[in-house]
Amino acid sequence: MEQALSARIDQEQDRHSLTLDALAEVDAGRVINHKAVQDWADSLSDGDPTQRLLR
Repeated sequence: MEQALSARIDQEQDRHSLTLDALAEVDAGRVINHKAVQDWADSLSDGDPTQRLLR
């Protein structure tokens, strides 16, 4: 039980750290425009899956 609880705490700490990292990326303006993501996703079904998300 103690080992399982310790593993869960470690997992939550990792998740918290990743969240803080992601928020820092957003604050720095390193994001991808929704339309660019949508266009890329749409391209996956139109026969051109090689279209790059980042241009």
